[in-house]
Amino acid sequence: MGCLSGIVNFILYIVNIVFLIVGILLIVLGSIMLSDLSHFDGAGSGTNTDTIPICVTVLGGLIFVVSFFGCYGIFRQSACMTGAYTSMVFILFILQLVLTCWVFVNRSAFLNDMTNLVNLLWNSKDYNAMGVLENTFGCCGDTGYTNYGSMGLSVPGTCCGYLDRQTTCSAQSGYQSRPGCSEKFEEFWNDNMDIIRWSGLGLCIFDLIVFLIAGALTNCMRTQNGGRQVYA
Repeated sequence: MGCLSGIVNFILYIVNIVFLIVGILLIVLGSIMLSDLSHFDGAGSGTNTDTIPICVTVLGGLIFVVSFFGCYGIFRQSACMTGAYTSMVFILFILQLVLTCWVFVNRSAFLNDMTNLVNLLWNSKDYNAMGVLENTFGCCGDTGYTNYGSMGLSVPGTCCGYLDRQTTCSAQSGYQSRPGCSEKFEEFWNDNMDIIRWSGLGLCIFDLIVFLIAGALTNCMRTQNGGRQVYA
């Protein structure tokens, strides 16, 4: 291949190496999260706390597979493998484009889904997850600290800054002024919605560029090999 093709080939190879490492890290992170969550007693919680770790692990696996095809195909100069990689990147581009457009068009629906997620956690009595939200966002209960009183429960320590929910909150801790977690969770996503949407659009553009470059390299490899396919 020519000098320019060789440079592009090298850049794309390095990009795929980076994403290969990212995929491995996501798989490890998801596995660690699954391992940590297995220590909690989810009996009667009514929710599956493994959903997010599983999604992280699957995403990492998907990134790893796509990047592996790219790395191996470029390293071996295999038009077959690089062509498969190009197809995978195109599919990722379409999926990300659809998701990004949905977020752009359905902002209110997305925010409503985030609020409903907290409501679901509260209604299913998943207090471990509620404790994480309370510590992270400085909130208390679903709509406020009175939710615990209406359930016949004392206000947990996570409503006043303690990591241990069994710790008793004093009246001076200020938990009465903390907003509900459904409100704070929606506010968080609302404040970061523009970042999410434009980041998604940026990823779509990046995927499109990678798709075009990978497609050009695949044609270059086929021309160089005189129509012969290098499989391994």
